Amino acid sequence: MKVMEKYFSKQEEEYMENINYESLVVGQGFSRMNNVLGHIRGKVTDIDGYGLKNSRIWVRETGLCAMSDACGNYVLINNKPGIYSLVAECQGYSRSEFVDAIVEQGDNPGFNFVMFQTYNRLRQGRRRGSLVCPL
Repeated sequence: MKVMEKYFSKQEEEYMENINYESLVVGQGFSRMNNVLGHIRGKVTDIDGYGLKNSRIWVRETGLCAMSDACGNYVLINNKPGIYSLVAECQGYSRSEFVDAIVEQGDNPGFNFVMFQTYNRLRQGRRRGSLVCPL
């Protein structure tokens, strides 16, 4: 850990040693989850079921935001239990929204978004003579 000492303080170094890297999802650590709060997770896909990476998902009421990973998975941690509107956006796709999503304490899986390509995206694919298929 001598290399780390040059760049990080002692406290930061101890924190980094204690991180369980297998528990990190979409840049948010499950080790920081609070069991009293609700954790929203799901997947963003196109109509063919392919995961859409770098989709932006946020809670309209709180502004809490996450980005989907390469497989389209996302996690929004530490939300107060309640009813929220969840919004997903991805470049080249129309916006999708969950209205009145019920978030309870603990894990809340299953908030999956299916995104539809916008007209301009489909038209560009036809002009080039190829199918536009983001993976």
